[in-house]
Amino acid sequence: MTIKQTFTLPILTIILLCFCVAACSKDEENFPVGEDWINLDTNVYFIDTLTLNTSTFKFDSIIVSGTERLLVGAYNDPVFGTVKSKSYIQLDNTEYSLDSDAVYDSIAVILKYDDYFYNDTIPEQTFNIYKVTEDIEYQEDAESYYNTSTFKIDSTILGTKTFIAKPKKEDSLHIRISDNFGKELFNQILNNTINNSDDFQQAYKGILINADINNSAMLGFLKSSVVRVYYTVDDELDADESAFDLTFNSTNSFHNVSSNKTGTAFENLTSQTTYLESSKTNENTFTQGGTGIATRIDIPNLETLYDIPGTGAIANANIKLSIKQNSNTKNLYTTDSLSVYIIDKKANLISTLTDSQGATVLGTIIDEDTEFNITTYNIPVKYFLNLKLTNNNSDNLFLAVYPKDFTQSVNRYVFYGNNSTDNLKSKLEITYASYDE
Repeated sequence: MTIKQTFTLPILTIILLCFCVAACSKDEENFPVGEDWINLDTNVYFIDTLTLNTSTFKFDSIIVSGTERLLVGAYNDPVFGTVKSKSYIQLDNTEYSLDSDAVYDSIAVILKYDDYFYNDTIPEQTFNIYKVTEDIEYQEDAESYYNTSTFKIDSTILGTKTFIAKPKKEDSLHIRISDNFGKELFNQILNNTINNSDDFQQAYKGILINADINNSAMLGFLKSSVVRVYYTVDDELDADESAFDLTFNSTNSFHNVSSNKTGTAFENLTSQTTYLESSKTNENTFTQGGTGIATRIDIPNLETLYDIPGTGAIANANIKLSIKQNSNTKNLYTTDSLSVYIIDKKANLISTLTDSQGATVLGTIIDEDTEFNITTYNIPVKYFLNLKLTNNNSDNLFLAVYPKDFTQSVNRYVFYGNNSTDNLKSKLEITYASYDE
């Protein structure tokens, strides 16, 4: 550890410093400000050379239950490999009474865009619809759906559509599906063969919406999407057009996100406990929503702060992460904040990163160099460092950095590692104040 700067403050400056620190943070209960400081020399140190180790790992699975968005699509990423998402949908129905003169017309899946998309939407995309043949429900002892969860399907394609995605200009995507499927469903309701939700879900487990592997984009859809059945009712003058909707069950509809890592730096990340040090990946670390790839941060020698003479405390602490130059583009874009979690040595989630008041801490942009296309994020970690310093199991506490909304996006980031050039490398900056008793 190298101490970059140290100085002794006069009484007036000490008082001003105390007010500044209090104004900038709510996390000051461990900062020793009081009468004992008035007649003492106080030293303030700025430290940015404590060891910070960065690496990449992959969660075995991530929970995707409860998301507002469904992801469907596929694209090839030059760094992360082929990324794909398909959505399993359990259908609900409330229409069990039809006019005896009703005549089936057609059936279609209506997917409502939610404005999210990733990568290139200019080329044509292809979606296929399949019938799910297995009850969509939590498996074994699970209480959630994961990005790895799957269910059996009938291999016969119910419907297919090749289209140009326009998530910003159009409100929905219509995919016509098999009339054989639609007529059978319609007639079972018309003839009162199916007249309640239990019978309906027994006969119709759900659908799978799958993307062609050669697609070039990931698209987001709302769970308020529907399967719509169109029909007409003849009267003496004309035929009235009508329809009823099979809604998406929001609890039992989810996406399965996967990636083909063959040939990528992550090819050997087969276990959650395997870590790929940034020194082995050209001094870079990585994170990607949906697939489970994340950056781990280790601060191994924090207790060396105690080598500083006197009694002291951390006044402020931040981790700086910079995105690799030109790794984010118009299509492979990044967002304005990052999610940060506390994990253990086996990469099990302990909690989200918070401050001492329990408020969630995010990594936020502090600098955008548009000329060189480099964005730097700041992660406030004062509370985490104090936790490590006071925890008997501090060697088992690490940080994991992940994209915001990682359960319902595939945004990806390439960061400079801890041994990159000085102005770009990942680093920890600490302001530490001590006084002589």
